[in-house]
Amino acid sequence: MIRLIVSDIDGTLVPEGVSYINPEYLDVIRELTDMGVQFAAASGRQVSSIDAVFHEIGDRIYYLSDNGAYIQRDEKALKEVCMAREDVKELLLDLQRIPEHHVLLSAKEGYYTDDKSSDFHNLVFEQYKGVGSVVDKLEAYADACIKVSLYYEKGAMMLYDLLDKRWKDRLQIYISGARWIDINAQGVSKGNAVHWIQKQYGITPEETVVFGDNFNDISMMERSKRSYASVLSHPDIKKAADYEVASYEVDGVLQVLKQIAEEIRNEK
Repeated sequence: MIRLIVSDIDGTLVPEGVSYINPEYLDVIRELTDMGVQFAAASGRQVSSIDAVFHEIGDRIYYLSDNGAYIQRDEKALKEVCMAREDVKELLLDLQRIPEHHVLLSAKEGYYTDDKSSDFHNLVFEQYKGVGSVVDKLEAYADACIKVSLYYEKGAMMLYDLLDKRWKDRLQIYISGARWIDINAQGVSKGNAVHWIQKQYGITPEETVVFGDNFNDISMMERSKRSYASVLSHPDIKKAADYEVASYEVDGVLQVLKQIAEEIRNEK
């Protein structure tokens, strides 16, 4: 029987940067958790941005934020993996050499940026509904840093190889969206966060369902024997998954969740 369901948000449940979700998702997740299934929202988003989507049921599901670096349930912090202070300071200095980009630092309290672009502020604080502020110097928050994100209008693929080559021996580099690159401490992944939940409940990969659409979702697909990639995903993501699921445009994941609920009712 399925005991754990984990889903990415952007590009899987909703369009990238959107915080409104079809209320039917919340209804079926309530039903699933009432039947004893654990549910987790796994995202590169900071926890306040995840909560903007799932606040109504935040007391009954897990938030795996910042690519699994921070785990929360019912407003209680359960796990946190910060980046090393010196790594953050060196990284921020290195990123200053890259033109035409925006930098965002994520801590458990919220998002921070020293970027002056009002359009970027709108993206982070209005569209993604992130809690946080614009600050004078990001380096001042190096001790609390869980993740550094780079937003690049020309596309994440354009910068990934450059950053991975420079930092792969010290940090974890992810493509997390069409224009987003996320940088975490080594060993941080959505897959490790899923494994942490599995260990808490003795849940096996056979009892786990995963939904995702991007490269930072592959590690959690590897923790499941029933994983789904959005039909809109890159071919490499589809190859990593067991199945494809219809896009957020037609609430593809919702249909599978309803199917799982029916399966569980029949098994009981």
